[in-house]
Amino acid sequence: MKKILNWKLALLFIVLLAGFLRFYKLGNIPSGFLNDEANAGYDAYSILNTSKDQWGNFLPINNFIGFGDYQPPVNRYSLLIPIKIFGLNEFSVRIVSALAGLLSVVMLYLLTKKLFNKQAAFFSTLFLALMPWAIGLNRIGHESNLAILFLLIALFFGLGEKSGKNLMWSVFFIALSMYTYSAYIPYAPLVLIVILIVNYKKELKIGYFLKPLILFLILISPIIFQKNSASVRFSQVGLTTNINSIGLINNLNDQRGQCLAVLSSGICKITDDKVVLFVGTLIKNYLSHFSPNFLYGNGTPTQFSILPERGLDYLFNFLPLILGFVFLFKNKKQQKIGYALIALFLLSPVPDSFTSDGNFTRASMMQPFIALFSGLGIYYVLDLLKEKKKLMYSFVALFAIIISFSAISFFIIYITYFKNNYSTFSQYGYKDLVQKTYLVKNDYDRIYVSRHLNDAKQYIYFLFYTKYDPLKYQSKKDVSFSTASDGWLSIDRIENIYFLALPPTYSELEETSNINSLVISSPRDFSKTIKPVFTVKDKLGNVIFEAVKSSDLLKYDREQEFLLSNENL
Repeated sequence: MKKILNWKLALLFIVLLAGFLRFYKLGNIPSGFLNDEANAGYDAYSILNTSKDQWGNFLPINNFIGFGDYQPPVNRYSLLIPIKIFGLNEFSVRIVSALAGLLSVVMLYLLTKKLFNKQAAFFSTLFLALMPWAIGLNRIGHESNLAILFLLIALFFGLGEKSGKNLMWSVFFIALSMYTYSAYIPYAPLVLIVILIVNYKKELKIGYFLKPLILFLILISPIIFQKNSASVRFSQVGLTTNINSIGLINNLNDQRGQCLAVLSSGICKITDDKVVLFVGTLIKNYLSHFSPNFLYGNGTPTQFSILPERGLDYLFNFLPLILGFVFLFKNKKQQKIGYALIALFLLSPVPDSFTSDGNFTRASMMQPFIALFSGLGIYYVLDLLKEKKKLMYSFVALFAIIISFSAISFFIIYITYFKNNYSTFSQYGYKDLVQKTYLVKNDYDRIYVSRHLNDAKQYIYFLFYTKYDPLKYQSKKDVSFSTASDGWLSIDRIENIYFLALPPTYSELEETSNINSLVISSPRDFSKTIKPVFTVKDKLGNVIFEAVKSSDLLKYDREQEFLLSNENL
């Protein structure tokens, strides 16, 4: 195998390829810009200019309030330098994630080489560099990308050579991941437990672990004693609180009602119980993360902002993944390490299982393990064929052809079809909307922006794209906001721009008919006979926003009312 590849040149090629796949037209693909990206970017911009977040909190340590979802701080602080250098734009918000993705590719090589060998490391690195899931996620400004990097660094120190110093470094990066992405708050302590049990079993003494344990508790104490993003996020989208749970409970109540009509209440309480229902749903959610459809078939509907409808990985990678498990079970030399990696992989979907049956961000800690196991699978096959040179060369050639074709075809679709056809899933159009709205802003007393059919917390785009003065916004002068019962915050007005759930009704417009207003909403909310002031189109040319004068809406409604009254005569 050594004669086939120059490992150093091959690794350099993979790193350069991974960089190209992550940085090529980074500011323009995905075409849209997610409200979470804009929110993080504006918070960093606010910190950079005032040392306070958008809600006026001085250098938050534990959480940024954000939309009321209390996001961990590391990602926002990491954006300070690129925003300072490149300004507040899509590229500056995404560059940290892309760089974290590239460094994760390098870190996986170092980890796999340390635990196994450089051949296995090479193939694992290749799989992560080319994985559609990793590429798509690395190209949006999301905190999960940094968290994956910190996880790999923690494993590098924690599963490598045993020493107090290495364990301290591992503990530091495990804690850092908890301040980076909320899904790691329940997952990271499990990582530490696995590391201690597998790699430090003989040293399990209080004295040996006293310093690392104290360090860990000190580092995570703000998370323990203050409101943290994981608890807030679970209260908003958790298994018992998200919108899907309403349907589950309604079905349960229906089942229990029909059961009570026939059987005793004692039996019905056992068979139709909420605990049984939610435990069953939790198990179902967990298992769905390992389904062929999730990984290799259609993926998950949540992924459309980063990938088209397709598997999160290439279909042909299913076999190397299975072979990687076979290798780990048969490899006696590194059996403990193998069991640790398998345990961490099996634990990785646990946080997401409490909220959904497969979210592309909350389940993203699966990525490096899938790549690592797939790389071990290829190495295992080549090791079996090492005495059969011709067969081994044929296998390498076939593997190179398949993975090259898969990666090239995916990326072509990604930068063409996905860029255009899935643009609205990444909330495309708000940059154009903000620019056109501000061109006519002073011509109207009020501008109503409806969230109808596109609830994207539009206000953050007006802050982001206008680089709204953070000091002025923090004062909340000329700003109105409200808090929902589940903790979500809503900005209802910024100066003369009003953000509404639905367009104003006829009666509401009639009451303010003396006010010169503009109504912006989905074209479905307006008659085609009304000429809009301006429109915003998606990448395919479909109109996604229309701006219509309130006077034209009132005139149309009055005409329709007149026509209807004549028909009734």
